[in-house]
Amino acid sequence: MKNTITLVDGEASVDLNDPWELVLNQECSGQCCVEPSAIWLSRPASDRGEAVLIEQEQELHDIQPYLQDIRLVALMFKDFKDGRAYSLAYLLRTRFGYKGELRAVGDVLRDQLSLMRQCGFTSFAIKEGKDPYDALKGIKGLSVTYSSSVSSPSPLFRRVRRY
Repeated sequence: MKNTITLVDGEASVDLNDPWELVLNQECSGQCCVEPSAIWLSRPASDRGEAVLIEQEQELHDIQPYLQDIRLVALMFKDFKDGRAYSLAYLLRTRFGYKGELRAVGDVLRDQLSLMRQCGFTSFAIKEGKDPYDALKGIKGLSVTYSSSVSSPSPLFRRVRRY
């Protein structure tokens, strides 16, 4: 995917060599295809790739038995105003224990990146036509979060030392 930002050891950088290709309606042409879960699940287990796309309407329980074999889960943001993918990311990380790469795709904008990171996303396919280097500034976002999140499980009052 183009315009990809990846977190490695907590540091964000633009990934110019990202191998993943988002395939929505056509056949997969390479090794690193990200297919919609309905197509991915319809394939025999031996023919499934290592990446799957989950859309907001998808039930996570459908892919739960296969999570240990999936390298990348992409969550679709159809519209920047629709926050269901934030909830799905949080559930994948906390309830389902997914440890692999979690990527935001679709209508992904700079202003959302800090919140996405808190929900457990580790890579971001920035919307076409937007500058990924400019979007890097959005990763820094808020320097301190007050509530607990995937990236900072303890709320601030538990992290601050009292004297």
